[in-house]
Amino acid sequence: MEEAWQPEALRNRRLEQLRATMDDYIAKNTGLVEGGNLPVFFGHVAATLDKTFPDLDDRTYDDFIDATAFTLLNVTREAPTTEFLEKFLRHAMGNKRRRKGRATLDVIVALKLIDSGNYYQAIEYLMPPHRSYDGRTNAAVAYCYYALSLAKNQKSRLRPPDDLELHAREEMLNVSRVRAPPLNRLALFSRRDNRLNTIFWFMLDLAFTWFPSEPEFYRMGITKTKDDGDIERRNHLLAHATERFSDDRFFLAEAFNTRVELRNGSGAAAVVKQMMQQFPNDPEPLYYGMKLAILGAQPRSYATFRKLAILKEFPPRFPLLMLDTAFEVMRNHKTESYVCFEEAKKASPGRDYYITSLEYILRDFIEGGR
Repeated sequence: MEEAWQPEALRNRRLEQLRATMDDYIAKNTGLVEGGNLPVFFGHVAATLDKTFPDLDDRTYDDFIDATAFTLLNVTREAPTTEFLEKFLRHAMGNKRRRKGRATLDVIVALKLIDSGNYYQAIEYLMPPHRSYDGRTNAAVAYCYYALSLAKNQKSRLRPPDDLELHAREEMLNVSRVRAPPLNRLALFSRRDNRLNTIFWFMLDLAFTWFPSEPEFYRMGITKTKDDGDIERRNHLLAHATERFSDDRFFLAEAFNTRVELRNGSGAAAVVKQMMQQFPNDPEPLYYGMKLAILGAQPRSYATFRKLAILKEFPPRFPLLMLDTAFEVMRNHKTESYVCFEEAKKASPGRDYYITSLEYILRDFIEGGR
């Protein structure tokens, strides 16, 4: 009989419950699982998944195997010898549906080696093809070199960087040279406090001191804080970045959007003022000013920025008229908003493909719908 359909949220909750059951079993039976029982254990995990979730997609299935392997390796009492680790990887991979791409498992092994001080061996597991798959693995490689350098020079604090530290610095530069490097591809390490993230932030803080004139490290950090939902760290990085790179549009835009997100109107206005000072002949700061006035429903401020936009030849009439429409909507002026929209329609030939959708939304607002 075909299994009844289940909402994804319910399926995920059941997966979490099975995940917790597996973790509990591993914690209580570590000695039974490790060693020669690895093939039996991973076979049991796969069989349980097949029976409990027969229609599970391949990615979710393999992610469950990875998470189980992560828990097991973290609690195992076996020494992380090459023989044991290769056996561990062989059986974990052997029970995944997609028998290629073992980046997550290799990083799991590398982190175990890092924690046991086997840095050279950890580097071997982190190197290509995984090193550029997720920028955090580059940071982990750099961490290994830096840790080796510290161990070699324990008694010499004030010293020029040796070859090992130079390797660490070069590795951080490598990831900075990749525009918008991916920092979240390894889904298993998405929790903010996981070991891979801790290493990433440690090395990024070092990179700030090693390369103070390189803005890309701040870009990486800000992007990561957005992935992690870490608003406190994002504010900290933005404060330093906007001061150090005051003419960088990326940091100013991020600072503005963050202030808006936090409902900090005065802070957002200060960023707009800074943008206007840095780019006096650019219309972009005026857009941010109008956006802030729209969100705050501030007629005087909006009129001021609108006048400046016209004087500085803001892009064609249509975008400006659409901003007028949005402003009237935010002020709950239904008639005025529709008049502005009708003017925008006249200035928008060839845009029917989304003007119609916007008109439906506006009519819903005017007629009091939700």
